[in-house]
Amino acid sequence: MLTKDLLRYRIQKGKIYPQFVDPTDSKLLAIADQLISMFEESQGKPRATILEASKHVIDTTSGQLIVKRGFEKLLLDCTEFDTAPNEELIAFRHKLFTETSRMLSQEQFQNYADYQQKVSQIAGKEGALEGKEVGDRLYADLPNCQPVLSFKRISAEHLLHRYNTAQVQGLLLHCNTLTLVLTESMTAELRQLFKYLRFNQLLSTIRKEKTANEDLFHITVDGPLNLFYKTKRYGMNLANFFVAVLHQPKWELTAEIQFRNKQSCRLFLDDSCGIKPISQQFLAYIPEDIQLFQEMLRNKTDAWQIHPGSQFLPLPGDFYCFPDYQLIHTSGVKVAIELFHPWHQGHLLARLNTLAEHTDTPLILGVSRELEKQQIIADALSESVYFSQFGFTFRDVPTMNSLLPILNSLVDMSG
Repeated sequence: MLTKDLLRYRIQKGKIYPQFVDPTDSKLLAIADQLISMFEESQGKPRATILEASKHVIDTTSGQLIVKRGFEKLLLDCTEFDTAPNEELIAFRHKLFTETSRMLSQEQFQNYADYQQKVSQIAGKEGALEGKEVGDRLYADLPNCQPVLSFKRISAEHLLHRYNTAQVQGLLLHCNTLTLVLTESMTAELRQLFKYLRFNQLLSTIRKEKTANEDLFHITVDGPLNLFYKTKRYGMNLANFFVAVLHQPKWELTAEIQFRNKQSCRLFLDDSCGIKPISQQFLAYIPEDIQLFQEMLRNKTDAWQIHPGSQFLPLPGDFYCFPDYQLIHTSGVKVAIELFHPWHQGHLLARLNTLAEHTDTPLILGVSRELEKQQIIADALSESVYFSQFGFTFRDVPTMNSLLPILNSLVDMSG
Protein backbone atom coordinates (compact mmCIF):
# COMPACT_ATOMS: atom_id res chain seq x y z
CA MET A 1 0.00 0.00 0.00
CA LEU A 2 1.24 3.49 -0.80
CA THR A 3 1.23 6.30 1.75
CA LYS A 4 -0.46 9.58 0.84
CA ASP A 5 2.83 11.32 0.02
CA LEU A 6 3.49 8.69 -2.67
CA LEU A 7 0.11 9.04 -4.40
CA ARG A 8 0.02 10.70 -7.83
CA TYR A 9 -3.23 12.29 -8.90
CA ARG A 10 -4.73 15.47 -10.29
CA ILE A 11 -8.04 17.12 -9.44
CA GLN A 12 -10.01 18.92 -12.10
CA LYS A 13 -13.58 20.24 -11.95
CA GLY A 14 -14.49 18.13 -8.93
CA LYS A 15 -13.05 14.92 -10.37
CA ILE A 16 -9.90 13.11 -9.26
CA TYR A 17 -7.69 11.29 -11.72
CA PRO A 18 -5.03 8.84 -10.44
CA GLN A 19 -1.84 9.10 -12.48
CA PHE A 20 -0.96 5.61 -13.68
CA VAL A 21 2.32 4.51 -15.17
CA ASP A 22 2.56 2.70 -18.49
CA PRO A 23 3.21 -0.98 -17.62
CA THR A 24 5.05 -1.40 -20.95
CA ASP A 25 7.43 1.55 -20.38
CA SER A 26 10.90 0.09 -21.01
CA LYS A 27 12.69 2.61 -18.76
CA LEU A 28 10.38 1.93 -15.81
CA LEU A 29 10.62 -1.82 -16.38
CA ALA A 30 14.42 -1.56 -16.28
CA ILE A 31 14.33 0.38 -13.00
CA ALA A 32 11.85 -2.11 -11.56
CA ASP A 33 14.16 -4.98 -12.58
CA GLN A 34 17.11 -3.36 -10.81
CA LEU A 35 15.16 -2.85 -7.61
CA ILE A 36 13.71 -6.37 -7.70
CA SER A 37 17.17 -7.90 -8.23
CA MET A 38 18.49 -5.92 -5.29
CA PHE A 39 15.66 -7.15 -3.06
CA GLU A 40 16.17 -10.74 -4.25
CA GLU A 41 19.72 -10.60 -2.88
CA SER A 42 18.61 -9.19 0.48
CA GLN A 43 18.28 -12.44 2.45
CA GLY A 44 19.78 -11.97 5.91
CA LYS A 45 20.73 -8.33 5.34
CA PRO A 46 19.52 -5.61 7.75
CA ARG A 47 16.83 -3.17 6.64
CA ALA A 48 19.28 -0.25 6.64
CA THR A 49 21.49 -2.01 4.09
CA ILE A 50 18.50 -2.69 1.84
CA LEU A 51 17.36 0.91 2.04
CA GLU A 52 20.86 2.16 1.23
CA ALA A 53 21.12 -0.09 -1.83
CA SER A 54 17.63 0.89 -2.95
CA LYS A 55 18.46 4.58 -2.55
CA HIS A 56 21.48 4.10 -4.79
CA VAL A 57 19.27 2.68 -7.56
CA ILE A 58 16.74 5.48 -7.11
CA ASP A 59 19.41 8.21 -7.16
CA THR A 60 21.33 6.88 -10.18
CA THR A 61 18.42 6.23 -12.55
CA SER A 62 16.32 8.67 -14.52
CA GLY A 63 12.60 9.16 -13.99
CA GLN A 64 10.28 10.70 -11.43
CA LEU A 65 11.48 10.29 -7.86
CA ILE A 66 7.96 9.75 -6.49
CA VAL A 67 7.40 6.81 -8.85
CA LYS A 68 10.67 5.11 -7.91
CA ARG A 69 10.00 5.63 -4.22
CA GLY A 70 6.58 4.06 -4.78
CA PHE A 71 8.24 1.00 -6.32
CA GLU A 72 10.54 0.77 -3.29
CA LYS A 73 7.60 0.97 -0.86
CA LEU A 74 5.73 -1.84 -2.64
CA LEU A 75 8.82 -4.05 -2.69
CA LEU A 76 9.32 -3.44 1.03
CA ASP A 77 5.71 -4.65 1.46
CA CYS A 78 6.77 -7.87 -0.28
CA THR A 79 9.67 -8.30 2.16
CA GLU A 80 9.42 -10.10 5.49
CA PHE A 81 11.70 -8.81 8.23
CA ASP A 82 12.55 -10.50 11.49
CA THR A 83 10.48 -8.46 13.95
CA ALA A 84 10.27 -11.09 16.70
CA PRO A 85 11.27 -9.77 20.16
CA ASN A 86 14.83 -10.73 21.08
CA GLU A 87 14.39 -11.88 24.68
CA GLU A 88 18.14 -12.26 25.24
CA LEU A 89 18.76 -8.70 24.05
CA ILE A 90 15.89 -7.34 26.16
CA ALA A 91 17.34 -9.03 29.25
CA PHE A 92 20.84 -7.72 28.43
CA ARG A 93 19.56 -4.17 28.00
CA HIS A 94 17.55 -4.31 31.24
CA LYS A 95 20.52 -5.55 33.24
CA LEU A 96 22.87 -2.97 31.73
CA PHE A 97 20.51 -0.05 32.35
CA THR A 98 19.75 -1.21 35.89
CA GLU A 99 23.41 -1.50 36.78
CA THR A 100 24.50 1.81 35.22
CA SER A 101 21.53 3.58 36.84
CA ARG A 102 22.63 2.24 40.22
CA MET A 103 26.19 3.43 39.64
CA LEU A 104 25.01 6.87 38.51
CA SER A 105 22.92 7.28 41.65
CA GLN A 106 26.02 6.50 43.72
CA GLU A 107 28.12 8.97 41.69
CA GLN A 108 30.68 6.32 40.79
CA PHE A 109 31.61 7.97 37.47
CA GLN A 110 34.39 10.59 37.40
CA ASN A 111 33.83 11.71 33.79
CA TYR A 112 32.33 10.49 30.50
CA ALA A 113 35.40 8.41 29.63
CA ASP A 114 35.14 6.69 32.99
CA TYR A 115 31.43 6.11 32.33
CA GLN A 116 32.19 4.51 28.96
CA GLN A 117 34.84 2.26 30.44
CA LYS A 118 32.63 0.98 33.25
CA VAL A 119 29.69 0.43 30.90
CA SER A 120 31.97 -1.63 28.67
CA GLN A 121 33.08 -3.62 31.72
CA ILE A 122 29.46 -4.33 32.68
CA ALA A 123 28.59 -5.27 29.10
CA GLY A 124 31.70 -7.39 28.86
CA LYS A 125 30.39 -9.68 31.58
CA GLU A 126 27.45 -10.43 29.25
CA GLY A 127 29.17 -10.73 25.90
CA ALA A 128 32.81 -9.50 26.00
CA LEU A 129 31.89 -6.30 24.21
CA GLU A 130 33.97 -3.17 23.99
CA GLY A 131 33.49 0.40 22.80
CA LYS A 132 31.12 0.92 19.87
CA GLU A 133 30.04 -2.75 20.02
CA VAL A 134 28.08 -2.00 23.20
CA GLY A 135 25.91 0.56 21.43
CA ASP A 136 25.50 -1.70 18.39
CA ARG A 137 24.23 -4.54 20.53
CA LEU A 138 22.01 -2.34 22.68
CA TYR A 139 19.94 -1.30 19.69
CA ALA A 140 20.29 -4.34 17.48
CA ASP A 141 16.49 -4.80 17.42
CA LEU A 142 15.66 -1.37 16.02
CA PRO A 143 13.76 -1.51 12.69
CA ASN A 144 16.82 -0.54 10.63
CA CYS A 145 18.73 -3.48 12.11
CA GLN A 146 16.06 -6.11 11.46
CA PRO A 147 17.32 -8.74 8.99
CA VAL A 148 15.37 -9.90 5.94
CA LEU A 149 13.77 -13.32 6.32
CA SER A 150 12.26 -13.62 2.86
CA PHE A 151 11.24 -11.70 -0.24
CA LYS A 152 8.23 -12.60 -2.37
CA ARG A 153 9.51 -12.18 -5.90
CA ILE A 154 7.38 -10.45 -8.52
CA SER A 155 8.08 -9.55 -12.13
CA ALA A 156 8.81 -6.00 -13.24
CA GLU A 157 5.54 -5.81 -15.19
CA HIS A 158 3.63 -7.09 -12.18
CA LEU A 159 5.24 -4.38 -10.02
CA LEU A 160 4.03 -1.69 -12.41
CA HIS A 161 0.48 -3.06 -12.31
CA ARG A 162 0.71 -3.30 -8.52
CA TYR A 163 1.83 0.34 -8.47
CA ASN A 164 -1.23 1.41 -10.48
CA THR A 165 -3.49 -0.66 -8.22
CA ALA A 166 -1.91 0.97 -5.16
CA GLN A 167 -2.69 4.43 -6.56
CA VAL A 168 -6.39 3.57 -6.47
CA GLN A 169 -6.14 1.83 -3.09
CA GLY A 170 -4.48 4.89 -1.58
CA LEU A 171 -7.39 7.06 -2.71
CA LEU A 172 -9.96 4.61 -1.35
CA LEU A 173 -8.48 5.06 2.13
CA HIS A 174 -10.05 8.54 1.96
CA CYS A 175 -13.40 7.39 0.59
CA ASN A 176 -16.88 8.37 1.75
CA THR A 177 -18.83 5.90 -0.37
CA LEU A 178 -18.01 3.46 -3.13
CA THR A 179 -20.43 2.24 -5.78
CA LEU A 180 -19.85 -0.64 -8.20
CA VAL A 181 -21.91 -1.53 -11.23
CA LEU A 182 -21.38 -5.13 -12.39
CA THR A 183 -22.98 -7.30 -15.00
CA GLU A 184 -24.47 -10.64 -14.03
CA SER A 185 -23.03 -12.32 -17.11
CA MET A 186 -20.20 -13.98 -15.16
CA THR A 187 -21.99 -15.42 -12.13
CA ALA A 188 -19.01 -17.39 -10.75
CA GLU A 189 -16.74 -14.33 -10.77
CA LEU A 190 -19.51 -12.26 -9.20
CA ARG A 191 -19.85 -14.72 -6.34
CA GLN A 192 -16.11 -14.63 -5.78
CA LEU A 193 -16.28 -10.85 -5.54
CA PHE A 194 -18.92 -11.03 -2.84
CA LYS A 195 -16.96 -13.66 -0.95
CA TYR A 196 -14.05 -11.25 -0.89
CA LEU A 197 -16.42 -8.49 0.23
CA ARG A 198 -17.57 -10.60 3.17
CA PHE A 199 -14.05 -11.83 3.93
CA ASN A 200 -13.04 -8.18 4.47
CA GLN A 201 -16.14 -7.67 6.68
CA LEU A 202 -17.56 -5.08 4.32
CA LEU A 203 -21.32 -4.84 4.16
CA SER A 204 -23.00 -3.47 1.07
CA THR A 205 -26.38 -2.55 -0.31
CA ILE A 206 -27.03 -4.74 -3.34
CA ARG A 207 -29.69 -3.80 -5.86
CA LYS A 208 -30.49 -5.58 -9.10
CA GLU A 209 -31.55 -3.62 -12.16
CA LYS A 210 -32.91 -5.15 -15.34
CA THR A 211 -32.00 -3.43 -18.60
CA ALA A 212 -32.89 -4.23 -22.19
CA ASN A 213 -29.67 -6.16 -22.75
CA GLU A 214 -28.56 -7.49 -19.36
CA ASP A 215 -29.06 -7.50 -15.60
CA LEU A 216 -26.88 -5.17 -13.56
CA PHE A 217 -25.90 -5.30 -9.91
CA HIS A 218 -25.51 -1.94 -8.17
CA ILE A 219 -23.36 -2.39 -5.06
CA THR A 220 -22.89 0.47 -2.59
CA VAL A 221 -20.26 0.16 0.14
CA ASP A 222 -19.65 2.64 2.94
CA GLY A 223 -16.21 4.22 2.93
CA PRO A 224 -14.02 4.64 6.04
CA LEU A 225 -14.85 8.35 6.30
CA ASN A 226 -18.51 7.45 6.83
CA LEU A 227 -17.68 5.52 9.99
CA PHE A 228 -16.72 6.30 13.56
CA TYR A 229 -15.26 2.92 14.54
CA LYS A 230 -11.78 1.66 13.61
CA THR A 231 -11.81 3.55 10.34
CA LYS A 232 -8.16 2.77 9.57
CA ARG A 233 -8.75 -0.99 9.61
CA TYR A 234 -11.95 -0.64 7.62
CA GLY A 235 -10.19 1.59 5.09
CA MET A 236 -7.50 -1.04 4.59
CA ASN A 237 -10.19 -3.69 4.09
CA LEU A 238 -11.92 -1.54 1.49
CA ALA A 239 -8.64 -0.88 -0.32
CA ASN A 240 -7.88 -4.60 -0.35
CA PHE A 241 -11.32 -5.27 -1.79
CA PHE A 242 -10.40 -3.30 -4.93
CA VAL A 243 -7.98 -6.11 -5.81
CA ALA A 244 -10.96 -8.44 -6.24
CA VAL A 245 -12.80 -5.95 -8.45
CA LEU A 246 -10.01 -6.27 -11.03
CA HIS A 247 -11.02 -9.91 -11.64
CA GLN A 248 -14.46 -8.87 -12.90
CA PRO A 249 -14.80 -8.87 -16.71
CA LYS A 250 -16.89 -5.69 -16.80
CA TRP A 251 -17.15 -3.16 -14.00
CA GLU A 252 -17.59 0.52 -13.18
CA LEU A 253 -16.44 2.07 -9.92
CA THR A 254 -17.47 5.44 -8.56
CA ALA A 255 -16.17 6.78 -5.24
CA GLU A 256 -16.39 10.03 -3.32
CA ILE A 257 -12.87 10.91 -2.16
CA GLN A 258 -12.20 13.53 0.49
CA PHE A 259 -8.82 14.41 1.94
CA ARG A 260 -8.63 16.15 5.29
CA ASN A 261 -9.92 19.74 5.18
CA LYS A 262 -10.53 19.46 1.43
CA GLN A 263 -13.67 19.35 -0.66
CA SER A 264 -14.79 15.94 -1.84
CA CYS A 265 -14.10 14.90 -5.42
CA ARG A 266 -15.35 12.07 -7.60
CA LEU A 267 -13.28 9.09 -8.71
CA PHE A 268 -14.51 7.11 -11.68
CA LEU A 269 -12.83 3.99 -13.10
CA ASP A 270 -13.95 1.06 -15.20
CA ASP A 271 -12.48 -2.10 -16.70
CA SER A 272 -10.82 -0.06 -19.48
CA CYS A 273 -8.34 1.51 -17.00
CA GLY A 274 -5.70 -1.03 -18.05
CA ILE A 275 -4.77 -2.42 -14.62
CA LYS A 276 -4.33 -6.19 -14.67
CA PRO A 277 -5.28 -8.30 -11.62
CA ILE A 278 -2.38 -8.50 -9.19
CA SER A 279 -3.63 -11.50 -7.18
CA GLN A 280 -5.04 -14.97 -7.65
CA GLN A 281 -8.78 -15.48 -7.61
CA PHE A 282 -10.29 -15.89 -4.14
CA LEU A 283 -11.39 -19.49 -4.63
CA ALA A 284 -10.93 -22.42 -2.26
CA TYR A 285 -9.61 -20.56 0.78
CA ILE A 286 -11.83 -20.92 3.84
CA PRO A 287 -11.29 -18.16 6.44
CA GLU A 288 -10.21 -19.18 9.94
CA ASP A 289 -13.45 -17.95 11.54
CA ILE A 290 -15.51 -20.24 9.30
CA GLN A 291 -13.29 -23.21 10.11
CA LEU A 292 -13.76 -22.49 13.82
CA PHE A 293 -17.51 -22.13 13.36
CA GLN A 294 -17.67 -25.43 11.44
CA GLU A 295 -15.79 -27.22 14.21
CA MET A 296 -18.05 -25.81 16.96
CA LEU A 297 -21.14 -26.88 15.02
CA ARG A 298 -19.83 -30.43 14.51
CA ASN A 299 -19.14 -30.71 18.23
CA LYS A 300 -22.74 -29.78 19.07
CA THR A 301 -24.83 -31.45 16.40
CA ASP A 302 -24.69 -33.65 13.30
CA ALA A 303 -28.05 -32.39 12.07
CA TRP A 304 -26.69 -29.19 10.53
CA GLN A 305 -23.94 -28.57 7.97
CA ILE A 306 -22.40 -25.12 7.53
CA HIS A 307 -20.81 -23.66 4.41
CA PRO A 308 -19.43 -20.23 3.48
CA GLY A 309 -22.05 -18.05 1.84
CA SER A 310 -22.09 -18.55 -1.93
CA GLN A 311 -25.59 -17.57 -3.06
CA PHE A 312 -27.41 -14.26 -3.30
CA LEU A 313 -30.47 -14.04 -1.11
CA PRO A 314 -33.31 -11.96 -2.57
CA LEU A 315 -34.88 -9.38 -0.27
CA PRO A 316 -38.00 -7.26 -0.72
CA GLY A 317 -37.81 -4.39 -3.21
CA ASP A 318 -35.30 -5.86 -5.73
CA PHE A 319 -32.55 -5.84 -3.08
CA TYR A 320 -30.21 -8.70 -2.29
CA CYS A 321 -27.77 -9.71 0.41
CA PHE A 322 -24.80 -12.03 0.29
CA PRO A 323 -24.80 -13.89 3.64
CA ASP A 324 -21.71 -14.98 5.55
CA TYR A 325 -22.84 -18.58 6.04
CA GLN A 326 -25.39 -21.03 4.73
CA LEU A 327 -26.64 -23.86 6.95
CA ILE A 328 -28.45 -26.96 5.72
CA HIS A 329 -30.43 -29.31 7.98
CA THR A 330 -30.71 -33.05 7.34
CA SER A 331 -34.44 -32.48 6.71
CA GLY A 332 -33.59 -30.14 3.84
CA VAL A 333 -34.26 -26.86 5.65
CA LYS A 334 -31.87 -24.13 4.50
CA VAL A 335 -31.09 -20.89 6.28
CA ALA A 336 -28.49 -18.15 5.88
CA ILE A 337 -26.65 -16.10 8.51
CA GLU A 338 -25.59 -12.49 8.02
CA LEU A 339 -23.18 -10.98 10.55
CA PHE A 340 -23.02 -7.30 11.46
CA HIS A 341 -19.73 -6.02 12.89
CA PRO A 342 -19.12 -2.82 14.91
CA TRP A 343 -18.89 -0.61 11.80
CA HIS A 344 -22.14 -1.90 10.23
CA GLN A 345 -24.62 0.36 12.04
CA GLY A 346 -26.28 1.82 8.95
CA HIS A 347 -26.58 -1.52 7.18
CA LEU A 348 -28.06 -3.23 10.23
CA LEU A 349 -30.74 -0.56 10.67
CA ALA A 350 -31.59 -0.82 6.96
CA ARG A 351 -31.77 -4.62 7.15
CA LEU A 352 -34.08 -4.54 10.18
CA ASN A 353 -36.32 -2.10 8.38
CA THR A 354 -36.40 -4.29 5.24
CA LEU A 355 -37.25 -7.44 7.16
CA ALA A 356 -39.80 -5.87 9.52
CA GLU A 357 -42.77 -7.11 7.48
CA HIS A 358 -41.17 -10.24 6.00
CA THR A 359 -40.68 -12.92 8.65
CA ASP A 360 -40.62 -15.63 5.97
CA THR A 361 -37.13 -14.61 4.77
CA PRO A 362 -34.69 -17.47 5.60
CA LEU A 363 -32.10 -15.15 7.14
CA ILE A 364 -30.65 -15.15 10.67
CA LEU A 365 -29.04 -11.92 11.86
CA GLY A 366 -25.96 -11.96 14.09
CA VAL A 367 -25.01 -8.65 15.73
CA SER A 368 -21.69 -7.82 17.37
CA ARG A 369 -22.06 -6.96 21.05
CA GLU A 370 -19.75 -4.03 20.42
CA LEU A 371 -22.29 -2.70 17.92
CA GLU A 372 -25.13 -3.40 20.34
CA LYS A 373 -23.55 -0.95 22.82
CA GLN A 374 -24.74 1.91 20.61
CA GLN A 375 -28.04 3.15 21.99
CA ILE A 376 -29.67 3.48 18.59
CA ILE A 377 -28.84 -0.16 17.83
CA ALA A 378 -29.92 -1.42 21.26
CA ASP A 379 -33.28 0.33 20.82
CA ALA A 380 -33.74 -1.00 17.29
CA LEU A 381 -33.00 -4.58 18.35
CA SER A 382 -35.35 -4.44 21.33
CA GLU A 383 -38.16 -3.13 19.12
CA SER A 384 -37.61 -5.57 16.25
CA VAL A 385 -40.02 -8.52 16.19
CA TYR A 386 -37.89 -10.10 13.48
CA PHE A 387 -34.71 -9.95 15.55
CA SER A 388 -36.47 -11.41 18.59
CA GLN A 389 -37.23 -14.51 16.50
CA PHE A 390 -34.25 -14.76 14.17
CA GLY A 391 -31.45 -12.75 15.76
CA PHE A 392 -28.61 -13.20 18.24
CA THR A 393 -25.57 -11.31 19.47
CA PHE A 394 -21.96 -12.48 19.49
CA ARG A 395 -18.61 -11.31 20.81
CA ASP A 396 -15.96 -12.54 18.33
CA VAL A 397 -17.65 -15.40 16.47
CA PRO A 398 -21.16 -16.86 16.83
CA THR A 399 -21.62 -19.50 19.52
CA MET A 400 -23.79 -22.57 19.36
CA ASN A 401 -25.58 -21.69 22.61
CA SER A 402 -27.12 -18.62 20.97
CA LEU A 403 -27.57 -20.08 17.50
CA LEU A 404 -28.91 -23.61 17.98
CA PRO A 405 -32.26 -22.56 19.57
CA ILE A 406 -32.98 -20.41 16.50
CA LEU A 407 -31.99 -23.21 14.11
CA ASN A 408 -34.16 -25.73 15.95
CA SER A 409 -37.14 -23.34 15.91
CA LEU A 410 -36.80 -23.04 12.13
CA VAL A 411 -36.93 -26.83 11.77
CA ASP A 412 -40.04 -26.94 13.97
CA MET A 413 -41.67 -24.18 11.90
CA SER A 414 -41.00 -26.03 8.65
CA GLY A 415 -42.44 -29.25 10.05
